[in-house]
Amino acid sequence: MAHIYRPRCKCDNKKKCKCGASWAFIMDIGKDPKTGERKQKKKGGFRTKKEAEAASAILKNEINQGLYVEETDVTFEDFAYEWLSLYEGTGIVKESTVRIRKHEIKRLSDYFAKLKLKDITRRQYQNALNDLKKRGYAQNTIDGAHRTGRMIFKKAVELEILKKDPTEYTQVPKQQKNY
Repeated sequence: MAHIYRPRCKCDNKKKCKCGASWAFIMDIGKDPKTGERKQKKKGGFRTKKEAEAASAILKNEINQGLYVEETDVTFEDFAYEWLSLYEGTGIVKESTVRIRKHEIKRLSDYFAKLKLKDITRRQYQNALNDLKKRGYAQNTIDGAHRTGRMIFKKAVELEILKKDPTEYTQVPKQQKNY
């Protein structure tokens, strides 16, 4: 059950707020596995109590269905190199393939390096692929960058660092063939 409240309300009469404070909720989301203490999620900035209640209901539903993911603030660059070490550590990838993946990460880092993984949108990702084409990169280069991007974001979803994969539904722009 969530607690719905107005965190910054300075009115004496809490029933009829005149200061314009926004609504918020706080909810238990489980226990910390290390300490055993309860973990809570706070979310605010709702204009009405109903909006706060609706958002808390959505969160409660995600928790009950086991779909809740606490997204982290890790940047693309940091996670990409973390992924690369996991990829390399499988022992089934050739050294030359790892070297190629590093180049492809650098290419994607031109667009996403310091962005938080959770803030990268499908539109931004598609625009990056389109820009690689505009900049004159070969089809194989763009395909390779996209393959690497897909693997990175898929692993982030798998490790529950991200809720949604921004590479899903994106398309690699194709070169026009002139006959």
